[in-house]
Amino acid sequence: MAIHDSTASMLKESLREYLHVAEFCITYKKDIVWGHDQVGGCLGYPGTALMFCILDTIGSYYRNRKDFFVEIDGRNKPITNDSYHHFFMLNSEYYKQQLGEVTIKKLYENYRNLLLHNSALAMEHILFMGESNALPFPVHDNRPHVNVTAFLQTSKEAVALFLQRIDDVVHKSDQVRIIGLKR
Repeated sequence: MAIHDSTASMLKESLREYLHVAEFCITYKKDIVWGHDQVGGCLGYPGTALMFCILDTIGSYYRNRKDFFVEIDGRNKPITNDSYHHFFMLNSEYYKQQLGEVTIKKLYENYRNLLLHNSALAMEHILFMGESNALPFPVHDNRPHVNVTAFLQTSKEAVALFLQRIDDVVHKSDQVRIIGLKR
């Protein structure tokens, strides 16, 4: 943790920290101390919460940009507000998904929000440890689930790309001004 002279500089540290801790959580293996039913599992709740924070962060720096659109349900959509629209980034070149708006909204409301605000998930919404090259958000019975291993892999790729572009992205973002208004 350091003192920074710019938001971009701070993001270079904070996103790496979030990703590092998320990776620790997802690769951690629970032992018998956690209970018989949890042996071999990972720290999925905090790891997933951090990965959704990373996603939310990246999306926030594209909000209200006139030159940025993401294809959602066959239409180019901008990120126009600070709710689930940040999760449109899932369909961008950062995360490379092809999710519908309904699924994106469910991921935001039933995973991100509930994990961060209630330490819980909506019933029948599942975190699981699958293959890292599989779909991060498979949908079953109209419910998205989260393959935490694959989500970690796509999060690593997204952070790496965002950090490559960070100075340009942050410079063009209104988010820096909004952060500057906080006192």
